[in-house]
Amino acid sequence: MRSIELVLDDASDRAVRALWQALVAAELPSLGHAGTNDPHVTLVAGESVPVPGPLDEPLPTALRVAGVLLFPAGPGRHVFGLGVVVDESLARFHRAVHRGAPDAVDSSAPGRWAPHLTLARRIRDVDLGAGLRAITADAPLPEVLTVGGLRHWDGDTKVTTPLA
Repeated sequence: MRSIELVLDDASDRAVRALWQALVAAELPSLGHAGTNDPHVTLVAGESVPVPGPLDEPLPTALRVAGVLLFPAGPGRHVFGLGVVVDESLARFHRAVHRGAPDAVDSSAPGRWAPHLTLARRIRDVDLGAGLRAITADAPLPEVLTVGGLRHWDGDTKVTTPLA
């Protein structure tokens, strides 16, 4: 699988990693367990998403957090994350990236895409309350995260290519 992703600046990256570590401390599933992840928002993904050429839209500067987001991840499990508001700037940028990735999965398409930052994969339904308490115990969720760049991820070769 390949993807094109927004990454965060240092301060926002640290804020998301602190949420991962709060889940780890609560002995819950977390991307903080893996160690090789970087907080990101996937714009498009697919088996053959190429490294894009120059884009005709400017990189968004900020992502407004919409709140906690859940996706089904099997019986009794969910992906637990922070949803991102699709404002006009992000929508325009996403459409520009999507135009350059015609083989992207359907869930990456404008109108179907649900931008988010994953906090945990496959958290059990019975642990959702504990997860929410863990990520909000020390501070409220961040309201805005600052974009630090754009990258292409090749999951087959494990190569990340910075784009902006």
